[in-house]
Amino acid sequence: MSRRHSTSPTNGMPMLSTTSYATLALVILVSLGSSPAFAQVRQTDVLITVVKDRVVALPGGGSPVEEPLGVNETLVTTAAQGPAGFAQTTRRLLGFSSGLRRWTEVQLGVEEQVERHHVLPRLLVVQTNRRVHGFQESRGHWFSDALGPNETVKQLQGRGHVIVVITSERALAFSAFTGGFFPMRWSAHEQMQSIDQTNDVIMIRTTTRQLAFRSQTGGWTELR
Repeated sequence: MSRRHSTSPTNGMPMLSTTSYATLALVILVSLGSSPAFAQVRQTDVLITVVKDRVVALPGGGSPVEEPLGVNETLVTTAAQGPAGFAQTTRRLLGFSSGLRRWTEVQLGVEEQVERHHVLPRLLVVQTNRRVHGFQESRGHWFSDALGPNETVKQLQGRGHVIVVITSERALAFSAFTGGFFPMRWSAHEQMQSIDQTNDVIMIRTTTRQLAFRSQTGGWTELR
C-alpha cells in the first residue's frame, strides 16, 4: 500500500515561492528603514559670517538667523562645527544652536580676555583669563565657572560630547547632556600623567588615581 506525500503545509496555507519570499523581505526592510527607530537623523552644518553690523548664522535649511552688534562692538572671530556656531566680539561670547535656531550670549567682564576656545558639534568651551564658559547646542544655554586668583589653565581638549579643562588646581568636565561644569580638585602633590578619551568618556590618570567622567552621568568616578 503506497503512501501519498502532500506537498502543501499541514496547516493548509499555500506555500510562497522564492520570489514571493524575496518580495516580502524587501517590503519589510523598506518599512523598517522608514520607521523612526531605524531612520537616520541627518546632521546639518551651520556657517557663521558677518554682514555689515550683524553676525549671521546660515543653517542647512530655513532662513538666516541674525544677531546685531552694538555701537562700537566689533567681531573678533567665528567658528562652527556641525550644528553649533560660535562668535566672539569685543564685548560678548555668542553661541548658536541650529536646533533651536537662536543666538545666546554671555557678557565678557571688565578686562576679561579670551585665551582659547574649542568647538564641537554639540558643545563648545571658551577659556578666558577669568572664567571658563561652556555652551550646549541642544539647550542653547551658557554655563560659566570662575577661575581662582592663582589658577592657570594648562589644557583644553575634548571630542564627541565631552570637553575637559585641565588647570593647576583641578579638572573641569563639560558635557553636551548634563548641566554646568563638574570639577575634580587635585590632591596635594598629585600630578596628571595622561588623558584617554572616547566620544562619551574621559579618563585621567594621575600619580595617585584614575578619574573617569562620562557624558550622561554628571559626575566624576574615582578609581584607585
